Amino acid sequence: MIVIEDIETVGAECPFVVAAVGTFDGVHLGHQEILGRVLRKARERRGTACAYTFVNHPLEILDPKRCPRLITPSEVKLQILKALGLDLCVAQKFTTALAATPPEIFVKEVLVEGLHVKEVCVGSGFAFGKDRKGDTTLLQGLGRTVGFGVEVVPPVAIRGQVVSSTLIRGLLQKGEVREAAKFLGRPYLVNGCIERGSGRGRGVVGYPTANFPPPPDLLIPDSVYAGKAYLQGRLVDTLINVGCAPTFGGEARRVEAHLLDHPGEELYGEWLTLFFIEWIREERTFRGPEELREQIKRDHRKAQEVLAGIEASALEKWALQA
Repeated sequence: MIVIEDIETVGAECPFVVAAVGTFDGVHLGHQEILGRVLRKARERRGTACAYTFVNHPLEILDPKRCPRLITPSEVKLQILKALGLDLCVAQKFTTALAATPPEIFVKEVLVEGLHVKEVCVGSGFAFGKDRKGDTTLLQGLGRTVGFGVEVVPPVAIRGQVVSSTLIRGLLQKGEVREAAKFLGRPYLVNGCIERGSGRGRGVVGYPTANFPPPPDLLIPDSVYAGKAYLQGRLVDTLINVGCAPTFGGEARRVEAHLLDHPGEELYGEWLTLFFIEWIREERTFRGPEELREQIKRDHRKAQEVLAGIEASALEKWALQA
């Protein structure tokens, strides 16, 4: 997938551009429906499947006090878009200048002169341009005028619940990672480069651990989770702790993965993708290392029960490395 950070003219190497336009935070099942239609249309015409999106949330500019943490920070979103099979992504920073652009100018300068779109797919709630004055009706009218088609994709509902980034974000903030995965179409995931930790994992637990600082947008609460780790080209069952090690007096918040099936060689500097499959328990303070060790053994057994039914093939497509 080609990634363009600033809009520029797409040349002959990107024929018949079919573009999805949106923030796509989470790239959830509703977004995947839009992107899937883009892919099908592009493949039918031997064209270019494109996503035009933003590296930051528009509310960062429009209303900073209401700006949420991202479900998928830019680098994760790009991984997912690549995994879906897109050919081109314009990942542009949302700025005050872009926020002030009238919808007609956005269509002219970005979609027509920049991307040379032939077709555009958007969600039914799509709004664009200064003061969000552009809607799907205006986009369709402009498309007819200048020569591109517009498909408005209806919302996707799961068990009667409309899939939305707001819904998923709320579930994740409560630690309900299994429920969130039903709407994301995959488990919640984070990436990080393994750093040297306290060194207690091997001694206290008897398993190698992989540690990295939490991403700034990490949504889930401090807790213990059953998960999968994609490391050195393979998936490993994992018990994940997000927290501050209160039993040992408290430390900087970290993501720590206890790898349940790994030979245990040095992992520092390796890139790690963690999939959060199910919440197990809250992080809490224990009376000492022995009590913690016994609890972690119970957590391991619970994690192994949870993970026994998880097919690796369902996760491998999302496990792209940096």
